[in-house]
Amino acid sequence: MKVQRNKRYAVRKRKNHTALKVTTVLLTLLVLAAGTIFVWSLLKTDPQTASTELSSSQGSVESKADIKVESSEISEDIPKRDPKLPDYSNKFKYTEKLIKDSALSDKLSSEYAVLYDTANDIILYKKNADAKCYPASTTKLLTAIVANKILDNDEVITVGNEITLIGEDSSVAGLEVGQKLTAKQLLYAMILPSGNDAAYTIAVASARKFKENDKLPAKEAIEVFAELMNDAATELGAEHSHFTNPDGFHDKNHYTTALDMVKIASYAKSIPLISEICGTYQITQKLKSGEEFYWVNSNKLLNQGEDCYSEYADGMKTGFTDEAGSCVISSFTKNGKTMLTVAMNSPELYGKYYDTLILAKLGFKQNKIDFSYTEQSEE
Repeated sequence: MKVQRNKRYAVRKRKNHTALKVTTVLLTLLVLAAGTIFVWSLLKTDPQTASTELSSSQGSVESKADIKVESSEISEDIPKRDPKLPDYSNKFKYTEKLIKDSALSDKLSSEYAVLYDTANDIILYKKNADAKCYPASTTKLLTAIVANKILDNDEVITVGNEITLIGEDSSVAGLEVGQKLTAKQLLYAMILPSGNDAAYTIAVASARKFKENDKLPAKEAIEVFAELMNDAATELGAEHSHFTNPDGFHDKNHYTTALDMVKIASYAKSIPLISEICGTYQITQKLKSGEEFYWVNSNKLLNQGEDCYSEYADGMKTGFTDEAGSCVISSFTKNGKTMLTVAMNSPELYGKYYDTLILAKLGFKQNKIDFSYTEQSEE
């Protein structure tokens, strides 16, 4: 009897031992599975965080160092914008709802054209809008944008020898070396009579202030300002443009598109001072150095004595070179709606104005707003 009890006890002991081993194995497998699932969930949601936490749990200092190096290498691959550069956060956004009018292109003398409804952010019409063209003095809208970001309106600027750098037969405001005027007055001198002398003066002053170097040579300052112009254009979404000077005097490497100029003009319009200046027909200004100037806007749409005059026109900028043709970027406002138009490379002096009036009328018609003008042109 005793021997049988011992045998039964030994059998139970072996069974218990086996069960314990099986249980231990199962528990171990469960723990491993849970750990695997936990790590996998971390990797799935945030690989870098999971890797860092895993390294921490293992106490691997070397692994942490590797992760930091990799992170640093990744960040170096991302181009960083110079924090000193002006911020152009109001990037142009739009949708296209193009008006179908097969005869419209034939009505326009301008080779490149755009109609933009600003209130609804809609491009309503395009003619060769993405094709390369030359902006001439419409460039000065971008010059005004950049200068306005850097200079204070009441900042006094002395005209220097930079005005001797302007191209032959340039339009001028009549400035002379040594005269003193404010940045705001320079904007008027640049936009109304389309003064290339004013454009170069304000560009050099802006570049020197940006570089914190009052002795920066004029030619170098113009190069710096051109870089600032191109940065601004890129930030505004005008990515098919390149600028080499502040006045738009012809250079084969100074080019744009009609659509890019709408983007630039839209931003210029959003700056109250620039919008106000562009819509001013005439003004008398007394410089800080005592001289008095009377400037008239080159934009005939603002001149009541012209057949192309429109009471709803409120800007923006004209331009002309032999290569660019006759150009105008225009703004019309009625009943709270504003139409921006671009007409570039018209062979007729006044053709650009009548092209932009045709476009404006079309835009207002889409908003059920009557817009009339005298329909005649000068050959």
